[in-house]
Amino acid sequence: MKNCRPLHHVTAMLLPIPSSPASARRRATAGFSLMELVAVMAIMAVLATITIPVVVPMMRSSSLNSGAAMLVDEFNLARQTAMTENRDVEVRIYRTGSASNPADLQYRGFRSLIKESDEPLQWKALTRVRYLPDPVIFSADPNFSTLLDAGNASRSGLTSSSETLPNAATPTPYISFLFRPTGGTNLSPVDPPVGNWFLTLHSSADPLNATTGLPNNYFTCQVEPVTGRIRTYRP
Repeated sequence: MKNCRPLHHVTAMLLPIPSSPASARRRATAGFSLMELVAVMAIMAVLATITIPVVVPMMRSSSLNSGAAMLVDEFNLARQTAMTENRDVEVRIYRTGSASNPADLQYRGFRSLIKESDEPLQWKALTRVRYLPDPVIFSADPNFSTLLDAGNASRSGLTSSSETLPNAATPTPYISFLFRPTGGTNLSPVDPPVGNWFLTLHSSADPLNATTGLPNNYFTCQVEPVTGRIRTYRP
C-alpha cells in the first residue's frame, strides 16, 4: 500500500519530545507559588526579630571597645613622646558633632600636640584628630569625667579653649592637659598618690541606669597625675 508508513516512524511520533535544559529551568522557577514566597518572607522576618536585639548591643559594645583602645593608645603615645622628646605634650579633647548629626555637640574627638613655643597655635600636631566611633561619646558629667571638669576651682591643670580644626568653618571648643617630660602630668594631685583624674566613655544610644547615672556598659580611663600612668576600669 502506498500510504503505509514504516513502523519506526509511527513510534517516533508517539514518543514525547524531550524538553531542553532551559525549559526545565523555567518550569522549576515557575514552581514557587505566592504562598511559598510569603512563607519564606515570614521566616526571614522572624529571624530578624530574634537576631537584631542580640546583634545591636554587640555592635555597640564593639564600638565602645574600639573607642577605649583609641583613647588609651593616645594617652600612652602622648606620655611616651613627652619623655622621649623631653617636651610637654598636650592632649586636647574636642566637643564636636557627629558625622550623622553635626548639631549633636558632644565630647568625642581628641589629639595630641608637642609644645614648641609659648604660643599654643604654633604647637606641632603629634597625631591627627581622632573621633570615637559613633555613637560612643565621653561623658560630660564631672562625676564621671573629671578630665572635663575645667570649671572646678579645686582642681588645676585643665585648660579650656578652642581652635579651628581642618575642614571646619568655626572654632571647636576643647579641654586639655599636659604630659610632662618626667612622664607625669600638670594635673593637681588629688588624694595622692592615686589621684582622681579620669574620663568615661559610653554609647549615647544606651539608656542610662537610674541608680548609677551611666549605661550598664561603659569604660573609664584614669590618669595618675604624678606618674602619668594609665589605668582602666570596666564593669
